[in-house]
Amino acid sequence: MRIEPAYVSAFANAIRECGYDPAQFGLKREAIVDEDEIFDLFVRVLAVVEDPTIGLRLGTALHIGTHGVLGHALMSCRTLRQAAEILVRHNPLRSRRGSVSLALTPDHAILTFTPPFHVPGAPWFLPEVFLAAGAAVIRQLSGTDLSSCSLEFTHLPHMDEEKYQEILGLPVFFGRTQNRFIGPRPAVDFPLPTANDAVAEMYLRQCNKLLREMDAASGSASEVRHVLLSSRGRFPSAREVASSLNMSERTLRRRLDEEATSFMQIVDDVRNHLAKQYLNETKLTIAEVGELLGFDDAANFRRAFKRWNGYPPRSMREADQPDAPEDAAEAAAKAAD
Repeated sequence: MRIEPAYVSAFANAIRECGYDPAQFGLKREAIVDEDEIFDLFVRVLAVVEDPTIGLRLGTALHIGTHGVLGHALMSCRTLRQAAEILVRHNPLRSRRGSVSLALTPDHAILTFTPPFHVPGAPWFLPEVFLAAGAAVIRQLSGTDLSSCSLEFTHLPHMDEEKYQEILGLPVFFGRTQNRFIGPRPAVDFPLPTANDAVAEMYLRQCNKLLREMDAASGSASEVRHVLLSSRGRFPSAREVASSLNMSERTLRRRLDEEATSFMQIVDDVRNHLAKQYLNETKLTIAEVGELLGFDDAANFRRAFKRWNGYPPRSMREADQPDAPEDAAEAAAKAAD
């Protein structure tokens, strides 16, 4: 799943507003990245940027034009109800792993957001980005203020609550069971000022075409890789991955075989990708990196890394991070060479 340049540019602007240079994080405004790369970028940025408003800044910057074809389709809808239904149906254009759902009660219309992943140390970040963006788009579509609406977050406030009100312009509540936008039920059927049936139909055809192309391009190997990368901890077993993809383990293994790969090959690829990332971008010891990747001891990790790449993990540290700490096991291994 790729992230379009408009989103990357908005993130760069949010970083700049917080007083940092996006270039120091390797962020290029014109870049197209995928969800795994944007996850890594979020982790790097949030480890450095201390401004707690960065999620809200990014979300409010995601006006309807940044959403490309999907944004144009939403802008052409007759009502907010139609726009919400299109967003739910076509959300995979924005995120393969996150989800959006719409619920209508006698009194309220509720959009609920499930984030595609959690950023370590900042569980508030993606919910604040999404709900701030949702509020900005709804305000732009309806042309009205949102004083009769509210936002609910599962996390507790990590800054002065008045700051949320100041930036978002609507009531905000914390410690709730879901991350969601709540508005009055009657408002979802009010006509929108930018409605245009012919334009909406044209952009919907484009959205549907993009979904079909995306489905054709994403095989089982890609889906497995996404599940493994999003786990960011203990790697799930083949049975667990198959279950998350709504298929049996036997079916998953057969499909991977048809794509000329295997579950263990994908696990090794993901481990190698993460190992290089941790070695290049953190000061974790080699033993700690191995432990994060599920190895019983540093020696097993070193052997696996050398099998994958043809050189030991310390070579990356010697070339890229000469001042990185060296654990005792690695020092002993180095002395034995």
